[in-house]
Amino acid sequence: MQDLGVQVLSAVLSLLVAGVGALITAFVPKIKSAADKHLSSSQADIANKVLDGLSSIAETVVADFNQRVVADAKAKGAFTSELAARVKDDAVKSVIAQAPELISLGEQAIGNIKALIPQLIEQAVLKAK
Repeated sequence: MQDLGVQVLSAVLSLLVAGVGALITAFVPKIKSAADKHLSSSQADIANKVLDGLSSIAETVVADFNQRVVADAKAKGAFTSELAARVKDDAVKSVIAQAPELISLGEQAIGNIKALIPQLIEQAVLKAK
């Protein structure tokens, strides 16, 4: 019965992530477009490169966490919404730890870039599925 519960929870979380991811997938290009409109061309170029770099790092972190943490938890039937939230928080921290220069550059160009990292993690999760 617990396996069925875990499968249902996993399916519900997958649907939720897919919905949020679809919004995020539409959101990132709009951020880039807004950056292009409201920033000088050099600032917009920097902002776009920062977002691309952070997206790439997020994808790498998500792939790593999926292999090491998520797959193991699912195999043991221990994947819960609480674990998913902790993994996401750890993934955000990992991206921040791996990209201090990009984040600093992004904050100079467009402001609070750290606020976008959770969305980049969600987008990377969707790409990984």
